[in-house]
Amino acid sequence: MMNLFKRRKIYVVLTVLSVLLLFGLLTTACSSEKVDDTDPSSSSNNNEVNDMKIKVEPAQSDVGIWYSVWYTYNGDHGNNIQTNIWKNWDIQYKPLLPDGTYGYYDSLDEELINYHLEQISEAGIDFLIFDQTNNIDAEGGMINKRALKVAQCIKAWNDSGKRPIKYCSAIGKIQWEKDGKAIEDEAVLLYNRYLREDFGDAYYMLDGKPLLIVYGDGASDMWNKYLKDGGKSKYTDKFTLRWADNQSTPGYYGWAYDKGTKQNKEVMVVMPGWDNRKGHTPVPRDHGNWYRESWKEVFTAKVKPKILVINSFNEYAENTGVFTALTDLYGDDAPDMYWNMTKEYIKLYREGGYFELNVQK
Repeated sequence: MMNLFKRRKIYVVLTVLSVLLLFGLLTTACSSEKVDDTDPSSSSNNNEVNDMKIKVEPAQSDVGIWYSVWYTYNGDHGNNIQTNIWKNWDIQYKPLLPDGTYGYYDSLDEELINYHLEQISEAGIDFLIFDQTNNIDAEGGMINKRALKVAQCIKAWNDSGKRPIKYCSAIGKIQWEKDGKAIEDEAVLLYNRYLREDFGDAYYMLDGKPLLIVYGDGASDMWNKYLKDGGKSKYTDKFTLRWADNQSTPGYYGWAYDKGTKQNKEVMVVMPGWDNRKGHTPVPRDHGNWYRESWKEVFTAKVKPKILVINSFNEYAENTGVFTALTDLYGDDAPDMYWNMTKEYIKLYREGGYFELNVQK
């Protein structure tokens, strides 16, 4: 009895070992097959690294772009802010001009303005954000004079039956005065100068009122304190008030998103890089990779924003301009690289398609 029991026990053990051996061989075969499948020439994992694309669904967000209205240029005569801001601020860009050459310009030049409007319209951009953040009447009204000229050209552009373009203003006197009253003071000027009937309906509207963007770190808190202390807001109340700062604050309309684009259901901001040359840590363009990552955040947003803002069309002093320009700051990047990317991504955003993740610049 004892010997028979042992034989049966040995038989069972051998049977189990055989099954385990067979299972091991099958597992090895499967593993080998899986390794073969991850070969770079045919791997789905490899595709994720090298060929992955994001499907982009069409979106109907309005697209705005920051626009610098303060360039002065009187040939090579003088080098102060009033006569040649390019030289005075050591701006290391030469933008593309209407005649196909590269050089400097004055923001009062109607031919230049209309050329910009043509480029902006063809790109599918809906409105401009006039950068008046250094104070509307700074430098003896130099900025205001040029902003009004651009507004007049936009009115004429729209009246001609071309694709309509809107504009709004970004103010920033509060960053110097540190008092909410500065917002009301500038709102008075904007309302009386830029919302005149002879400008038609060119001003961009949000929530049924003209959009007014206030730039300045902590500006929202200063405004709320001003109101709490009994400050008047008669003219500010005529606008839809929004904010901009350098803190990458979600829902703000700029300025520098140095921590990357933030998702928000009202507004998202993209920029190619940033360097204000005033002590802030620069955001390198990295041959277009920062800009691509900014747009990727937009394309992958769970909820597309109501408004998409680009910083900027032509702010070359702080190195955020995307419009075609010659510069030695970015190695061998083509002069039109960022403008072509902008047009391509706006088209993709509006029409849908696929955003490639493996593009190397």
